[in-house]
Amino acid sequence: MYNVLIIGNNEVDRAYLTQMILEYSDFNITASTNTLKNVQNSFEKHIIEFVFIFDDFAKIDIFDLVSFWHTEINIIIISKTPKLAARCYEYHNIIDFLIQPLNVARFIKCIAKIYSVNPIKDISKIEKYRSDHTFVKVNKKFVRISYGELLFIEGLKDYTLIRTLYNKYIVHKTIGNFTNHLPRDKFVRIHKSYTVGVDHIKTVTSNEIEIGPHLIPIGRSYREKILSLLRIKEIKMLT
Repeated sequence: MYNVLIIGNNEVDRAYLTQMILEYSDFNITASTNTLKNVQNSFEKHIIEFVFIFDDFAKIDIFDLVSFWHTEINIIIISKTPKLAARCYEYHNIIDFLIQPLNVARFIKCIAKIYSVNPIKDISKIEKYRSDHTFVKVNKKFVRISYGELLFIEGLKDYTLIRTLYNKYIVHKTIGNFTNHLPRDKFVRIHKSYTVGVDHIKTVTSNEIEIGPHLIPIGRSYREKILSLLRIKEIKMLT
């Protein structure tokens, strides 16, 4: 499943695109927004593979955004101006251009193109082996960290504290950089300073998670995502 972000000034257009994505794909929509602040928050909390962006901002050149974002993020431009399609060829990370109003048949072709650009591959035995651990550099040595033993990580500015069942390590990496390389089905960012191992969660309240003897705070902006991930529907149950 790919994480996608929808950016556009018109709420109705974004809602219609959201409906089409949910109906014709299995993408996970991390956010649908018209503010750059929410865009940045989504990039910090998720690994975004694809961005759908409408060309409907009066004071923002969407091609400036495309140039600014990481080249690994694939872009789909949506516009009422067909002549903009020519500019898209200048950017290798723009993979498609859609004309408004959106056409279902054309949109389905776009979805097929997305899958062809970044196909979902079967995991080989070697990849499965590698998926259960990582290596971190500690005091000039590379230490193997098993994901099954990793309780949580804590951000300390330019460093990260790694807490496992049996040890703790400090590595010279930011929490965002370290989190982005962890399996998304095993670990989740719950605070600007904390990422936790889902399998080690004991209890959850509206503002903290218990992992072993540790109580980890849940950031306010992360709360809805965490409760949804853990399939906890009613926040009132926890207060």
